[in-house]
Amino acid sequence: MLKILFVCTGNTCRSPMAEALFNNDPALKQLPFKAVAVSAGITAQEGVEATPQVRRLLSQEGILDLEKHASRPVNRAIVDDAEIILAMTGAHRRRLIELYPHLEGKTFILKRFAALDQGNPDIGDPLGGDLERYREVLEDIRASIKKLMIKFMSGRDSE
Repeated sequence: MLKILFVCTGNTCRSPMAEALFNNDPALKQLPFKAVAVSAGITAQEGVEATPQVRRLLSQEGILDLEKHASRPVNRAIVDDAEIILAMTGAHRRRLIELYPHLEGKTFILKRFAALDQGNPDIGDPLGGDLERYREVLEDIRASIKKLMIKFMSGRDSE
């Protein structure tokens, strides 16, 4: 089973969206291997729910996973359990490698790993923005997940 860890700052917006979109993507069942996603945050507090905007956007799509989401901070056990770590920004990736140098070979920026990094490879933080900003970030993550699934379908699960 391929275990993917999505990482952002507080584990209430971007990484939970990525986790939910990945785990609910219909292409997941067509992969040549089993895979599951989890999420955590670099500076997350334990047990904070996903933002109302994230829950609202995903529930409109029938994804209710976020109703029970509780944030969790990155720790050694979580990162060591993952085979691939996909960070939302270059700063997240750098911080993870500062904390855990042994992760360098399995830690990537999501958009770069998904080959969607023309221009800025970072997925911006919608926290504090309006619903439209959250929707833009959701679509950015969705595009990355779709490309990720295509990459995995072709058997390229690492770089």
